[in-house]
Amino acid sequence: MPPTVEMIEQLVSRTDAAYQRWLAEVTGDVAAGATGLSVFCRESLLERNTTYAVSEWLAGYLMIGQEGDRGYFLGGDGDGRVFSSDLGAPGPADLDVVAPAFEGWLRSGFALPAEPEPGMPLIADVHVDRIPVDGVALLMRARKLLGTDWRAADLRRMLAAQPFLAVRSARPWRVRDKLEAAPELRPHLFYATGDGLEPIWATMRRDLLVED
Repeated sequence: MPPTVEMIEQLVSRTDAAYQRWLAEVTGDVAAGATGLSVFCRESLLERNTTYAVSEWLAGYLMIGQEGDRGYFLGGDGDGRVFSSDLGAPGPADLDVVAPAFEGWLRSGFALPAEPEPGMPLIADVHVDRIPVDGVALLMRARKLLGTDWRAADLRRMLAAQPFLAVRSARPWRVRDKLEAAPELRPHLFYATGDGLEPIWATMRRDLLVED
């Protein structure tokens, strides 16, 4: 069912206070410099959330901005984190954290995440490798970070089959951003190239080059 004004207002009321204050002050959509990002005013929220049927594939989230085919969202839990996702993506597992709090994002001028590192592709298959064969707990953390739905019963078999394909057509540079908060997974995630697998974590790539 398409969202109504009342549904949008209910979602707004459940977002964090900093966003609600900002929304009450602006009178039009805000363009964030030359990035192409537009952060919506209150009058645009219903149209944008209806156009992209956000409630159907991302229930409980409010689309607050857009940059091309990428949407920016706040959750209805009030914690203020700002997320982004390709519009029409399957659901919360595909969300990337843009900022830990809307207030900080606002102060930054709605800065967007860093661009891919030089030499790292925009899109590539992501693989898992080098996790110890008894590292089920570590593989479960990789499952959560990558947003996959691997069955718990299959994890030991997957460990024995390393390296294995974890995610097709992923954004390895966004995975690298997530690894900032998951150092234990940095040695174990790789992206595919024509010459084999390359570590996603940049420091590890440099270390391997030194060893070679």
